[in-house]
Amino acid sequence: MKMIKHWVFAAALTFAGFAHADEKPQPAPAAPAAAAAPAYPALFVARDADSTLYLFGTMHIRRPGGEWGGPVAQAALAEADEVWTEMEIAENTQSEVQALVLSAGMAPADRPLSSWLNKDQRAELAAALQHLGASPAVFERMRPWLAAMTLSVMPLMQQGYDPAAGADRAVIGAAGDARQRAFETAAEQIGFFANLSDTAQRQYLMDTINTATGGSDEIDQLSHAWESGDLERLETLVLDSFRARYPELHQVIFTQRNHNWTETLVAELDGAGVDFVAVGAGHLLGDDGVVALLRARGVDVERAE
Repeated sequence: MKMIKHWVFAAALTFAGFAHADEKPQPAPAAPAAAAAPAYPALFVARDADSTLYLFGTMHIRRPGGEWGGPVAQAALAEADEVWTEMEIAENTQSEVQALVLSAGMAPADRPLSSWLNKDQRAELAAALQHLGASPAVFERMRPWLAAMTLSVMPLMQQGYDPAAGADRAVIGAAGDARQRAFETAAEQIGFFANLSDTAQRQYLMDTINTATGGSDEIDQLSHAWESGDLERLETLVLDSFRARYPELHQVIFTQRNHNWTETLVAELDGAGVDFVAVGAGHLLGDDGVVALLRARGVDVERAE
């Protein structure tokens, strides 16, 4: 049980906004002839007469060390009256999250994980678990969505990535006296996955199995694109293949939530004060991202960093 709690809590901390990328790694770009100007994770800003809204795209799992954002983002956070994250980030919520994940993600005794898969799929799962040094007995007790989520996190943590180093948590740690707000509860976030159809859960698991034994190239590319504020590359890595391969999951994890958050933020702009929003960078990108949705509502959103 202790091992299960360790992995599922790590998975719960990382799932929103940055599912694993399906795109094959691309060659690294050639080194520039001269040193480029510093680049930082993207920050957007919207203002009206009496309110300011900062939108900062985060990465939920990172290697420890380094700054969470550039100087403009750090100065913006220092201005904030309220700081928004996807769900509440606090030490006293960890046990609640663990309990919720275990309750929603553990399989009933009469339907173990293997019963969801055919013979060939079970063999692929066994090979992935052996490669990762994971216990088949532990995974047999999981529903497919939780097994997929856990399999996506395990290799990243083995390669030095840590959800405790995620930019969201760093933002909250640096927020000072700003009031912490959350768009969703832990139960709502977990429900997005727990309520997926059987077909979507099975596909999510099998695709994760197929990528779980790879190296760190994909996540390293994603990390570099995020750190340098390369929005075009981020959209390719985070959204394009995900939208095509997982239409149901994309609708639930991105589209619906982005629309909900946009309504909340429009209401915040009707008030007064400074809000700093730190959510997975994928939620700010694309035609159904929060930035585009705010602009469609007549809000002037500009890139600040």
